[in-house]
Amino acid sequence: MTPPPILSPDAKRTLSEVIESLGYGDNPKLTLAEVVEAFGERAFGALMLMLALMSLLPWPPGGKAVFSVPIMLLSLELAIQRQTVWLPRWLLRVSVSRAAYRKASGGRVLRAIRAIERLTRPRLPILTGELADVITGIICFVLAVMLALPVPLGDMLPALTIAIFGLAITQRDGLAALVGGIGTVVCGVYVMLVWTTVVAVVTGLLNWVNRLL
Repeated sequence: MTPPPILSPDAKRTLSEVIESLGYGDNPKLTLAEVVEAFGERAFGALMLMLALMSLLPWPPGGKAVFSVPIMLLSLELAIQRQTVWLPRWLLRVSVSRAAYRKASGGRVLRAIRAIERLTRPRLPILTGELADVITGIICFVLAVMLALPVPLGDMLPALTIAIFGLAITQRDGLAALVGGIGTVVCGVYVMLVWTTVVAVVTGLLNWVNRLL
């Protein structure tokens, strides 16, 4: 199979085309700097989308936090209305195997992104304007913090919600942003329920130990 050509960032490519093309190149490693360059002006939303989706893959303990840090930075930059993505040099040098990237982003994942692309379009501009970007940035920062917390299954909901917001930013789709807002509420309720349960269990254990003593 002939790999799709790597076009310039300014070319009118769809999100899925850029994601697919990143799987091919002379360097066997795909760096974050290359991803930023490939997405160009769409880098904020696209990077948040990709990092959130990659965090859903099985990683060793602490692996989720690796993805939450750049998402936090991107969220803050979005909130303060930066026009271009800035990331530390050491972070831009972070890389993954291009073969592993192709495996993770290909097949069903790529088909799903293409299907979503067909459903999304610029609409409800009030939910994707400058003020909305500030609010979205703040929300995604909080979600990225949740993503790093050691909460059972607590990383999946924030990651999916960040991915939805990333799609909303990239496609300027206000409806997707609205769905992301609903997802944020669900994430907040879930974390509160888990926290309440943990506090109740710990309190019960302490009371039981005190009775024994």
